[in-house]
Amino acid sequence: MIEEDKLNDSIFNNVNGYKIDINQRKVILNRKENILVVAGAGSGKTLTILGKIKYLIERENINYQDILCISFTNESVNNLKNKLEYPVDVYTFHKLGLEILKDANIYYQIAPVDLLKYIVNEYFESLIEFKNYEVFCINYFQYLLKRKDLTLEKIKKEYKKEFLSYKKLIIKFLQLFQSNKNNLLDIKKYLKKNKYFFFKKKSLKNISFLIITLDIYNFYLEELYSTSSLDFDMMINLAHDIVIKKGIKKCYKYIIIDEFQDTSILRYELIKVIKEKCHSKLLVVGDDFQSIYEFSGCTLELFVNFKKYFYNSEIVYLNNVYRNSKELIKISYQFIKKNPYQLRKKLVSFKSISNPIKIVYYSKFNYKIVFLSLLEKLYKENKKDILVLGRCNNDIDYVYSERENNYLIYKDIKIKYLTVHKAKGLEADYVIVLNLCDDILGFPNKIEDDEIISSFFKKDDSYLYASERRLFYVALTRTRNEVYLLTNKRYMSCFVKEIKNKCEIINI
Repeated sequence: MIEEDKLNDSIFNNVNGYKIDINQRKVILNRKENILVVAGAGSGKTLTILGKIKYLIERENINYQDILCISFTNESVNNLKNKLEYPVDVYTFHKLGLEILKDANIYYQIAPVDLLKYIVNEYFESLIEFKNYEVFCINYFQYLLKRKDLTLEKIKKEYKKEFLSYKKLIIKFLQLFQSNKNNLLDIKKYLKKNKYFFFKKKSLKNISFLIITLDIYNFYLEELYSTSSLDFDMMINLAHDIVIKKGIKKCYKYIIIDEFQDTSILRYELIKVIKEKCHSKLLVVGDDFQSIYEFSGCTLELFVNFKKYFYNSEIVYLNNVYRNSKELIKISYQFIKKNPYQLRKKLVSFKSISNPIKIVYYSKFNYKIVFLSLLEKLYKENKKDILVLGRCNNDIDYVYSERENNYLIYKDIKIKYLTVHKAKGLEADYVIVLNLCDDILGFPNKIEDDEIISSFFKKDDSYLYASERRLFYVALTRTRNEVYLLTNKRYMSCFVKEIKNKCEIINI
């Protein structure tokens, strides 16, 4: 039970210019060893983190050097640093890994982020012929294309789209392979465990894929070794091993992690060994509704089953939402809770806006006209703080081509455009979501993982479009006021169909 005088501490009246609410105060005062804070979209999770750090330093006399704060991106790290009153260590996981290596006097250069892509392209240009491995690539495409007269050159020239997808699949496999802390021994265990998968009708295709992929991985490792380089996952893995063997130079008493729903097994393992060496207390904050980076190796399992991974722990909730209206919360919550693999929440808002979600119809002939007319309409109504979101990078090409970095330029209108993935954490008074149509590259995106991906890497949630559903939830909840959904009336997104009876239809 938290004492009343502590809840009413004057420190809570001004954290970064805001007053801390009762739920946030309870989080800050909680002294459990491991705490998961489940924070709804717009519920003040950043403010809670700032308040926790302020309280630790000013009321519990914790030295600022004994606190480590971790966030997901460089942008979010800089955002926290700018708001903090004290020079606490605020790192991304990658920066944390580099600091551990540096303190251990181990120096590597970090490989370019596109090195794996470069190696894959080089492999199919020359290395595959050097190894005489063309037959394995051909075997894969013979099954895929149902043709027996294929050569590697014919595949490259006549099936460019399929060949590009094949290379992307190899890259995705290897990225997931590393982020899940796998190694070549794991492949052998996997093959032994999944004999049926490789000795059924599709075995030649799947075995051929693995042979090529592992051969590329060996070339990739050789390139890293020859240049004394590490990629990010390898660097975090090495940092993990250093902490086990040598400990960590800066032994933090408190570890605070933002966006915990986007944590991978590799990152979890690093935090776990730091905690064990330093006997640190842990506070993690996030929202399982906004877990949208599964494709890069992040796993919702760590969030949903937090108590399984961290003993002596407690789960607490930030229920008061300050960004969205209660009407939007009701619709978006009913939408997202259809995913079975999500924590249930009771989200509350004192903000009321009638019909916060607007549906705008277009046809394939007037998409651009409808979009630009909507922009002009909003500007005439003095609704100028607008964020335009697309499911894919090329969504914006359908509506307007003139761009300046991440901004659309039209007449005297300049508006920010991002994919939904890049917009997580952002907000605007008004949001427009593009291309909500029933198409393979629509929203939801219908490109399914190859069976070798889904077999090798267990998904947290097998529910149809579960990850896309979370992505759409992120899009809906970026707005402080209204969100406009542009959809093809004839080929309407199944997500729009699901909520349209609760939304306002407007004509442009």
